[in-house]
Amino acid sequence: MARVFEQVLDRVRPDVVHVQGLQFVGGTSTLAAAAARAPVVLMTLHEYWWLCSRAGLMFDLEGNACETAPPERCAYCVDIYPIDRERWSDEACGGSHAELGDRRWFARAIEGRARDMAAAVAHVDRFVAPSRFLAERFLASGFPREKVVVADYGFPRPETPPARAPRAPDAPLRAGYVGTLSDYKGVEVFARAVERCGLGPDRLVATIHGHLDWFPDVAERLRAIADRTPALTLAGPFAQEEREAVFAGFDVLVVPSLWWENSPLTIHEAYQRGVPVLTSDRGGMAELAGLGGGLVFPPGDDAALAARLVELADDPARVEALRAAIPPVRDITEDVALVERLAEEVRAERGAPPG
Repeated sequence: MARVFEQVLDRVRPDVVHVQGLQFVGGTSTLAAAAARAPVVLMTLHEYWWLCSRAGLMFDLEGNACETAPPERCAYCVDIYPIDRERWSDEACGGSHAELGDRRWFARAIEGRARDMAAAVAHVDRFVAPSRFLAERFLASGFPREKVVVADYGFPRPETPPARAPRAPDAPLRAGYVGTLSDYKGVEVFARAVERCGLGPDRLVATIHGHLDWFPDVAERLRAIADRTPALTLAGPFAQEEREAVFAGFDVLVVPSLWWENSPLTIHEAYQRGVPVLTSDRGGMAELAGLGGGLVFPPGDDAALAARLVELADDPARVEALRAAIPPVRDITEDVALVERLAEEVRAERGAPPG
């Protein structure tokens, strides 16, 4: 992949390479190719791939959000994959992590990965962190502060400005979930909370949107809850052109993730459309809710989320107050301006004329 990317760079000869992710596209080798061929390399940090070998989730197989990523613990998340035991043999690695048995090769590989990642930081001129929470995580891991810029995502404006009428006092609260139906996204917390509420469809209408075939075990548990919970519907995925109609059908969006979310896109999409959020008190989710327009609950606590849902079902005025407090969403044109400004900063640092 890095060699293919080198060919693209040689053909395009870009002034700036703005990296969005490195999984499956050559990893740090791709960064090295960019640094060797482009005057400026920027990277937006969307998750924790630099720090975590499990797709950058910082979330282990037992359902715990990870504060740190020590190799001896991370080995438990990745030991299902093939590994070159000769490369990471006892002889090559001095017998380190022998206490881990067959997992020792994985712990050694993760240590090697960490060294590669630390060295690759030099290939990037600026890292853009969409949340202060994520920025602090990377700074704590050793990223140079002068290279990290905090700037939330920018979004295209909806084609038609949303017009929302206040919810009628006798209408049910319409709560929705949009996203991946996986363990780390916490969608089961939402489903259990709806069941725990004990409210009928006359007071609560809860809808879950997402692909039911991606994580079969989670989908099976969701179906079991929905079968015994009249207020809960598993609506499946929707097409892009249906997005406005889907969000128009929500009074509140629920974002119950268990992992260290950065700056969830769905929260921004909800805010753009005048929809308040109920979200986990964790990471970038709590950061966004703290700006206005959202309420938080302890991660994984379906009882606390159920109490929030009952609270809003009983008090339509509270929903309207949350809606009135929704902060503005950054426009995507500001992203363009930021990239241009950062590129000029880097060029000026190197004494190059403005681009």
